[in-house]
Amino acid sequence: MNWDSIKEKVLEGKPVVLIDDRREFEADLVYPAEIASPEVVNFMLSMKGLLCLTMDMDEALRRGFFPLPSKEGETNFLVPVDYRENFTGITAEERALTARKLAEGLSVEHFRYPGHLHLLGGIGLNRRRGHTEGSLELMEILGFKRYALIVEILDEKGDSHNREYALKLAEEHDLPVVNIDDVWKEFVKRKQLIRVYANARLPTKYGEFRIISFDNELDFKEHVAIVKEPYGEVPLVRVHSKCLTGDTLASLKCDCGSQLSNALRMIAQEGGILLYMDQEGRGIGLKEKIKAYELQDRGLDTVEANEALGHKADERTYEAAFQMLRALGVSKVRLITNNPAKAKALEEFGIEVVEIVPAPPELTEHNRLYLKVKEEKLGHRLPVKV
Repeated sequence: MNWDSIKEKVLEGKPVVLIDDRREFEADLVYPAEIASPEVVNFMLSMKGLLCLTMDMDEALRRGFFPLPSKEGETNFLVPVDYRENFTGITAEERALTARKLAEGLSVEHFRYPGHLHLLGGIGLNRRRGHTEGSLELMEILGFKRYALIVEILDEKGDSHNREYALKLAEEHDLPVVNIDDVWKEFVKRKQLIRVYANARLPTKYGEFRIISFDNELDFKEHVAIVKEPYGEVPLVRVHSKCLTGDTLASLKCDCGSQLSNALRMIAQEGGILLYMDQEGRGIGLKEKIKAYELQDRGLDTVEANEALGHKADERTYEAAFQMLRALGVSKVRLITNNPAKAKALEEFGIEVVEIVPAPPELTEHNRLYLKVKEEKLGHRLPVKV
């Protein structure tokens, strides 16, 4: 993503088309409030959606703006306002002035309410990955203050979920297009939200390790790192997703327990890091994983079972793994994995995978189909024939 070229277009008066593909597709126009002009506001109003100004919720409350009732997890609306020196507040020129004054940091005393510019309070992209939060991070990425004008793009029928219409609009008006996922990736790269919290000795049957816990403001889960020092500039690293049944109960339905044991042995011998990720059941959680097991008992394979429950075949993400490695001062790794997607995910965030070290699974009569599905449907490269 070329953020500099996007900023150049914004400075020419072209709003960004911010796309969210996670909610059946929705596209909004976004523009820095601090440089809002009547011309830009008038163009945004032609989108027919609700023109709003986004700001950080804690900042809004500190300045005296008060929230309207809303359900947990929904967009946080605050009282709509007009700048006091406006006549009515409804014109494009007056709404542009209100936006600029809000971006100046003026308190609520300088505004009339209720007014004509709706306010939305963002709670952080790590807590809610919506257009409100995405617009604020986008402003910061582009070098503007964390205040944005935002409006939904509605098509001729008033529908806000028309991909073809939104992309055609962007092409016709030479507007930059950004996906919230692009903003999220840049957010993860820019802001270190996982930090070392505790570091303790961990003697095991495999050898002597250190176990490290983290303050985690990224996904708020309890991931840990198991470390054998010294591990050098390019350590041996295993990113291992938690599996209660395989790791703890020695289940033979998967190869997780054997993968964990083998990785710890390898790391104990030459130093390295095992990231133990709180991502049970390829990210669907323990309860749903057991339900997937029930479906497998009826004849479905692991991918089919996940999909039958409304999940993706693999819902794991690796942003937290990236930030944990960065918190440990690691930027290059020799990765123990049979899954190319892990290497690709880490590389997307800037971790250099110098080498992929195969992880031979323990093959049993109970996990043969499981491993075959890994190979054929998930693209794993197994170093054994199944």
